[in-house]
Amino acid sequence: MSQYAVIYEKVCEMICDAKDLERDEVNEKTPLSRLELDSLDYVELMVLAKREFNVTLSAEQFMQHPNMTLGELCQLISQETAD
Repeated sequence: MSQYAVIYEKVCEMICDAKDLERDEVNEKTPLSRLELDSLDYVELMVLAKREFNVTLSAEQFMQHPNMTLGELCQLISQETAD
């Protein structure tokens, strides 16, 4: 399994648990804005990225890209782990 696939699965699991969604309700093209994430959800995403992948995400990254998709978020984390 690729690094991106591992990241994608963990992020999807966290979001589905937080928002009580079924796994088939989200995909790589799902905009984060459609998931109705609140500030705590974003903090949990930042903690997950740091804990699981040693990647630091900031609130500014989410604010600067309000239409970010789930796939773009996972790609960002994947790129940061490669550096």
